[in-house]
Amino acid sequence: MSTPADRPAALTGHVAYLAVELGYRAQRRFEAAMADLDLRATHFDFLAALEQFGAQPQTQIAAAIRLDPARIVGMTDLLGERGLVERTVDPQDRRRNLVALTPAGRELFEAARVRSEAVERELLAELTPKEQDAVRGLLQKALGFAEGGGR
Repeated sequence: MSTPADRPAALTGHVAYLAVELGYRAQRRFEAAMADLDLRATHFDFLAALEQFGAQPQTQIAAAIRLDPARIVGMTDLLGERGLVERTVDPQDRRRNLVALTPAGRELFEAARVRSEAVERELLAELTPKEQDAVRGLLQKALGFAEGGGR
């Protein structure tokens, strides 16, 4: 890992650079933590949306996780083939499907969530718990997320 002296101060003092660097590190560690579960970040996001909100139309899942709606059908198919999600006809509008977690999907999501939290602890290990909460809160505020609105 490089030291602060290895990077220009114009970068290490710039919030956007720091956010991208943290995101890059988080992504690498997250991918490594999920590799043996065969989950990508977008799969985790998809499962998290279903875990939080319950059965949803594919369009709402796409909006919740900021995924191009054109990709959601393929992802639903992939996760469905793995037995993690299932489609059912929406009883309120029989023209559309709802996607829901299966018991296997819930179990895998829980294992992935535990690993995700471990990655976060590792990324923020140099900070006290109070500082970690402050970073989370400030990022949520800067991004316009409601405080405590999830990850």
